Amino acid sequence: MLNLQKKNTLDTAGIVNKAFNKAVKKTGAAMDNETAKWQKEIAISAMLTAGEIAKNMSDHNGDGQIEDEDLKRAAQKAGVAWDSIDPDLKTALMSGGVAGVSVNMIPLVGRLIAIPTVVGTTAYFFLVAKLNGLKNK
Repeated sequence: MLNLQKKNTLDTAGIVNKAFNKAVKKTGAAMDNETAKWQKEIAISAMLTAGEIAKNMSDHNGDGQIEDEDLKRAAQKAGVAWDSIDPDLKTALMSGGVAGVSVNMIPLVGRLIAIPTVVGTTAYFFLVAKLNGLKNK
């Protein structure tokens, strides 16, 4: 099981590629290969940050919800300046964080798949936002 976690958390590019394909289908975005490559590179970088934040994600203020304040604290623990994070990534982290914390509640397996779940869900919402932004230009 530990190998499964290592494989899933280290395969950020694979997770982003899957999320990218789903996001393209969802948004109907059309782009050349260079733009697609650039979007994937941005997403991989963002998901590396998301993965570090996900390792520290929990209900830090004890109010029973994952919200901006909890994400700020998780980012701080990961050594990431909250104000430097892309606004689309902040929004996507909220969705990914909720999914990851929910999965984390499953006994035994939850911890093993929580971080890949956060990264995958965050990647999808991040890419949807970015691809919708391309369509609006």
